[in-house]
Amino acid sequence: MAEKSRRRNTAIIIALVIIAILLLLLTRCKKPAPQPTPTPTPASTPAATPTPAPSAPAAARPQSDELLTPATLVAPAQTLAGSNIEVQWTGPANPGDYLVITKPDAPASSSGNYKETKDGPTLSLTAPIEPGPYEVRYVTNRSKTILARSPLEVTAATATINAPAQVTLGADFEVKWQGPNNKGDFITIVPKGAADNAFASYVETDKGAAVTLTAPPEAGDCEVRYVTGQARKVLARHPVRITTADITMTAPAEAIAGSSIDVQWTGPNNTGDYITVVAKATPDGDYANYTETRKGSPLKLLMPITPGDAELRYMSGQGRKVLARRAITINAATVTLSAQPEAAPGADVSITWTGPNNTGDYITIVKNGTPDGQYAAYTNTTKGSPLTVKAPKDAGEAEIRYCAGQGNKVLARIPLTIKP
Repeated sequence: MAEKSRRRNTAIIIALVIIAILLLLLTRCKKPAPQPTPTPTPASTPAATPTPAPSAPAAARPQSDELLTPATLVAPAQTLAGSNIEVQWTGPANPGDYLVITKPDAPASSSGNYKETKDGPTLSLTAPIEPGPYEVRYVTNRSKTILARSPLEVTAATATINAPAQVTLGADFEVKWQGPNNKGDFITIVPKGAADNAFASYVETDKGAAVTLTAPPEAGDCEVRYVTGQARKVLARHPVRITTADITMTAPAEAIAGSSIDVQWTGPNNTGDYITVVAKATPDGDYANYTETRKGSPLKLLMPITPGDAELRYMSGQGRKVLARRAITINAATVTLSAQPEAAPGADVSITWTGPNNTGDYITIVKNGTPDGQYAAYTNTTKGSPLTVKAPKDAGEAEIRYCAGQGNKVLARIPLTIKP
């Protein structure tokens, strides 16, 4: 029994050895898997110590794509305030480079009257309006480096004005002047004491050495001024007194509503002046029916269609200021209508009437309930009395109306029945 057990154990051991040998042979024949290459950690590789580049001062450090090669300027040494000067230049002509006129001690980035070099090798610059020492500079756009300078002395500009000492308000008057006539310079008239940069009626000096101004619509002391286009500096002043005009209006004391009357007048007859008729309570500056004074004297003026107290007003064309006024009473027009009380649909209706027969007045026949101001078939009163008007085509109650040409106001009405 013991012998048998020993043989079994021996067989098992031999079998295990054979299995182990086979596994070993199998492992050696198999291709080993690739192993990842180890990455050294920062600690395993000494880091190189960086060496900083020496930093140049900010003003001396050139910016990318900007050339700082020398430049030259050819410019006058002296000029009149506000005038234009021609400057020739050479230089790198970087994008945005420019020539500028500024004070000699101003920083490189200082602004002033300038032109970019891209506009050509000869540039026109406008001198400052204030006299004193200046310089023309070539300045690069990006780094604001001054590549060239040329001194410039700006001398004061002067002007004179010759104008009347007294002018009627709203009137046109002539001003003669002498001065630099720089771009944008102008002649203006303003109230005395107005700020130097104020202006009202004005004309630019490039219109000629004699210009026409319009006096203000208010009486009082004023100044005619020569003002520069640059900075609005006053180079000359001339005192002028604005006086009230003598104005008269002669017209009837009463008038029929919607009629036209003759108005005789005297006055300045300035550009745009007119005579208007308004209700007495109308605020100054407002207007209704009017005729311009350029139509002459006497002039025709259409009265309002609404009766009541009114005013004739002489108005200035400038500022719509009331220069004179005269009372007038507007009386309602007397209107009568007479016709047969019935008419057939679409028939001609004969109508006898009396009334003002003002321009545009007419007689119409409308259905009852038609709002005032609306109309149907009608005939103008210029056709005389009697006149005929077509009746409505539909049976029913209707109305014969006398209507004013001004505003379609109904001045009289009578009933009319339409019967088939």
